Amino acid sequence: MADVLVLFDRDVNNVPLTIRQDHIDQIQDIADGEVYWCKTEAEALEKKIDADVLFAWVGTGTPPDEYCTGNRKLKWVHTFSAGINALSGSPIKDLPIKLTNAKGIHGRTMSVVALGFMVSLARSWPQYHKKQMRHIWGREPVSPSDLWDMTLCIVGAGAIAADLAKLAKALDMKVTGVKRSVVPLENFDKVYPDSQLDEALAEADFVVVLAPATPGTFHMIDEGRFRRMKDSAFFINISRGTVVDEAALVEALRNGEIAGAALDAVEDEPLAPDSPLWDMDNVIITPHCSADRSAYVDDAVAQFCELLRLYQEGRPLFNEIDMKENA
Repeated sequence: MADVLVLFDRDVNNVPLTIRQDHIDQIQDIADGEVYWCKTEAEALEKKIDADVLFAWVGTGTPPDEYCTGNRKLKWVHTFSAGINALSGSPIKDLPIKLTNAKGIHGRTMSVVALGFMVSLARSWPQYHKKQMRHIWGREPVSPSDLWDMTLCIVGAGAIAADLAKLAKALDMKVTGVKRSVVPLENFDKVYPDSQLDEALAEADFVVVLAPATPGTFHMIDEGRFRRMKDSAFFINISRGTVVDEAALVEALRNGEIAGAALDAVEDEPLAPDSPLWDMDNVIITPHCSADRSAYVDDAVAQFCELLRLYQEGRPLFNEIDMKENA
């Protein structure tokens, strides 16, 4: 039997998602043990809940280290985030347990957001919005480009990239990708290995970063990489801010080395009020919300229930995390 602890509260975790009683009931319908629901780690410790399985938000903030390291029954932790960078400095990563994440439920939403950023930048919507705020009627001096004449380069050609590439090909764009292991990918015209990132960047009109935050990707997009890009290229980051050298990005925008940027992730979040990025006419900033949607938890719970069924049947789990690969 597997007892399950659901550990989450939107106010405590500072994530605009809501666990409802019907979600708990849905998990209980699958679980062959008890399902507990606590809002905080302290509550779980106070109630002395020793569950076999933990369903929690471990993508950002402080992981429940004390609960996990002190629970001898714990065999599996599932985070309903895709990101796992919060685990990199946590003792949870060294426990002899299974770790899984919510990879696969974000693709369609985040790809639509990325496409929205691309259209907005190509059509100078950030500049027009600022003119609207100042009650100025007037065209921008640069004529917009058609997306179907442009090349999209996706850095981090994984699950989310697959959905974005499909949308881009529907607009007749050329799509290239960069990833560690080069394999043929549907809707990609070409896939480059990490070692050829510079070549991929140089031919792109849009660069969309979908790479995870690992020591190996820290400041992967730096001053030299921005100089490799076309001065007409747009840069979009909807993954992790540490992948980008933010100071180098600011200079690239100031010097006209790239044409504009859309940032849903920045190096230090929240973005400092005095950051020059706020006031740049060719920059869009959103508060790391590209995956947010009303049905997020519904899909996350459904995915977890599928995993829980496999776990109870003793079958292999999908979305297992190898922390050594992410080191």
